[in-house]
Amino acid sequence: MLGQMQEAAARTKPAPEPTGESVEEEVQSPEPVDLGPSLAEIESLAGQLSAVLGRIENEARDQAMQVTQALAARLFPELSQRFLAAEIAQHLPQLIPASVPSIEIRARQEVLSRLEPFIAHDPSLSERCKMTPVATADEPRVQVSWQTGGVTFDFEGLLAACLSHLDPSHTMIEE
Repeated sequence: MLGQMQEAAARTKPAPEPTGESVEEEVQSPEPVDLGPSLAEIESLAGQLSAVLGRIENEARDQAMQVTQALAARLFPELSQRFLAAEIAQHLPQLIPASVPSIEIRARQEVLSRLEPFIAHDPSLSERCKMTPVATADEPRVQVSWQTGGVTFDFEGLLAACLSHLDPSHTMIEE
C-alpha cells in the first residue's frame, strides 16, 4: 500500500520555475498538474489497511486464547496436584457446620495422603474426619459429606469451565 502511495506521489511533477517570458504563456494555457493520488485511491488504500489491521487483530486474539488455553491445560493439573489438599483444608472449617459430629472425606489415596497432615493440624477437624479412599483410582473429585450435607471439590470441572470461558467460539461481548 505504501508502495502504491509512493508511486502516485512520484507521478507528481514539480512545476518548472517561471521565467519572465513564459509567465504569460503559462497563464494563458495552464498545464494540468498531477497532485498525487486521487481521493478514490486514498480511500481504497485506507479500506485495504483497515481490513488488514482487522485480520491481524483477530489472528492475534485467537493466538492469545490458544496459548492461554494450552498453558492452563498444562499447568492446572500440576497446580491442583500440588495445592489441592491445602486449598481443601483451608475451606473445610468454614464450610462444615461446627455442630456436625462426623465428616467423611472420599478421594484418591494420593490426595488423602496430602490432605491428612492439614486435617491433623486443625483441632476442629482432626477429631471428626474419616478419610476413605475411592474405589476407582481415576476419580478426580474430592467429596466431603456429613449427615445433613456435603460438598464436592471438582478441580477437573473447574478446569473445563475455565477453558470454556476462553473458548474463541463463544460469542464475545464487545464494550
